[in-house]
Amino acid sequence: MFPNTSNVFNKHLYYQGTFRLVNWIPVPVGAGIALYFLLSFEPAFNQLFFVCLFVWTVVILLWRRGHSPFVWGLALIASLVISGVTLAGYRTLVMSAPKLLYEIGPRFFEGEVVAIEPASPGQRYLLTSLDNKGFAKQPIPTFIRVRSNLIQEEVELGSRIRFLAVLAPPSGPSSPEGFDFGRLAFFKQIGAVGYIWGRVDVIAAPVERAEHQYRAFWNVARLQVTRRIEGELEGVGEDLAITFMTGQKTGISKKDQENIRKSGLAHLLAISGLHMGLVAGLVFFSVRFLLTCWPFIALRYPIKKIAALVTLVACYGYLELVGSPLSAQRAFVMVAITLLAVLLDRQAISMRTVSVAALVLLIITPEVLVSVSFQLSFAAVIALVAVFEYRNRNGFENKRARRHNASGRLLDYLAMTVLCSLTATLATAPFIAYHFHSVPLLGIVANMIAVPLTAMIVMPLVLLSYLLMPLGMEQLALVPLGWAFEFLIMVGEMVASIPDGELMVPAFPGWYLAFFIFGGLWLCLFKGAFRYWGGGSIVVFIGLVLFTGTKPDILVDGESGLIAIRQGEKLYLNHPRRARFVSGGWQKETASVRVLDWRELSPDTFLCDAWACRLDLGNKKVALIHSSEAFEEDCSNADYIITQLRVPKWCGGKDRIVIGYDQLKKQGAHSLFLAGEDVQVRYSKKQDVFRPWM
Repeated sequence: MFPNTSNVFNKHLYYQGTFRLVNWIPVPVGAGIALYFLLSFEPAFNQLFFVCLFVWTVVILLWRRGHSPFVWGLALIASLVISGVTLAGYRTLVMSAPKLLYEIGPRFFEGEVVAIEPASPGQRYLLTSLDNKGFAKQPIPTFIRVRSNLIQEEVELGSRIRFLAVLAPPSGPSSPEGFDFGRLAFFKQIGAVGYIWGRVDVIAAPVERAEHQYRAFWNVARLQVTRRIEGELEGVGEDLAITFMTGQKTGISKKDQENIRKSGLAHLLAISGLHMGLVAGLVFFSVRFLLTCWPFIALRYPIKKIAALVTLVACYGYLELVGSPLSAQRAFVMVAITLLAVLLDRQAISMRTVSVAALVLLIITPEVLVSVSFQLSFAAVIALVAVFEYRNRNGFENKRARRHNASGRLLDYLAMTVLCSLTATLATAPFIAYHFHSVPLLGIVANMIAVPLTAMIVMPLVLLSYLLMPLGMEQLALVPLGWAFEFLIMVGEMVASIPDGELMVPAFPGWYLAFFIFGGLWLCLFKGAFRYWGGGSIVVFIGLVLFTGTKPDILVDGESGLIAIRQGEKLYLNHPRRARFVSGGWQKETASVRVLDWRELSPDTFLCDAWACRLDLGNKKVALIHSSEAFEEDCSNADYIITQLRVPKWCGGKDRIVIGYDQLKKQGAHSLFLAGEDVQVRYSKKQDVFRPWM
């Protein structure tokens, strides 16, 4: 059996060719990074390094001794997986920084401003070089992020400020399947977050440093662009223009944001591959066209390479103007590699380019693998490149090129728009469902209008506005740009208003997604009939999501004090107006339509008094205690005890589930699944798991 498997494997690999197989290199590296984040312990880096070195030595020996491609290939895959684990371990070691152990304040703190971000209302400060007076005996973080409700123009980058604030460690997941903000903060070396009381005092002016002057230049440029936009536009046109040209999204109303999300246009608000790609394409072809108009240059110099260099500079300028968000940084890396291929006379857009870009990002910052922007960007790009490679191999592009009449070209353009939107939508839908717990079913309709509008009108006007601002003539481009954004919002509102246009998806484990990723990569990276084997893995993913998904019946968050009871498609909370970020996340994870006060539950099953509320589930009784006076009665009668208070030791029993202060402190947020005979309890912090960001 083994030789037959080896022969089949070798036969298909020979057909694929080395060129296709090289594109798979980032996949086992990414699998190793994912494995590292799934570990229940923190491996020692020196051990990882020597294991990695040993495995690579074995691979080289197998290759030199001429072992079969099947054996050598398995060893190579194992070495790449170990390399991914080692890269992630090294990154964690390098990024390790002190963080607070518990909440402190209000106290006075001092620090140096290294970043100022807009917030609604006010602004956020990222601070370093912190004074140790306010931290007492706690570790002093490398960076802290604090929010102020005030905008103080006198605070500049490099200023040393003093302020009264409450600080706390970065929070963990608000549910067992929730996003881990603590891990995100760890890899940014942010050891505390908090909020400022009142105004901040500038106690020292910025020190003249090269990095401060550089950042100040781009901050001033961003501010000037914002002021110019505010002088010419208003309303939603102004808000979206500021978003597209400076990267600041705080001005967009919640209603418009919700309509944009429901209509599947949320990707337009995140400066990423679409925006960077359009900027690159517009600049590259414009510069190349202008150079061809000058025969003296066109006949003597490599104008294609000149255009690539100018495009690289322009894309970097756009990256800085929009504030260098992570999604834009990754897009810039991909654009830079594409332009490098042009400079080296290689094919600019290919699966090899995408593979190299992914590998570079995973090597430099392994933690990007678990970020939603990385997953969405590469899922869409890989799928689009695979579709167009398939079309080229089967002669579709040659047939399209032979059509000369205007109507035929228009139909081709519309067909290509539908194809691109459909491909990107299908490729990213599972990731959107996993991270955001909803899939806009009519997103393809909105994108058929919005994406061509962005490509043909919005981004050209954005670039033209940049060029006209030094001349004081920006209104010529900004005014029609405002009209385009108003039309874009109108499209979003129309699509969002269509009933049942959004599919709510309950939270599901991340390992479900691994089946889709593996199957999708198999389909896109291989060729011939062999690629269709990946469809089976995708079918498994769909089956797992549709037939094995479960929703928690009770959720408890120790940090915010929220308790939620789910009944059907409604979520009932003890404090509906508290910690709305947490309750909003719960609503999405449980695919609930409405969030209500739990006092609206039926009095037949839910009753409250001055000490506790009691939920009758028929064969089980739940006591939700908010006063210690209730322990004596409910510890005798209830099957489940849930409270934010310390539970007396005598309250616990063999068959009784107790969730109190101690349990929430040690295990984090809890989810209870009460369906069936066996009750399942999940925690966001597992007692036997220790990682540096926990």
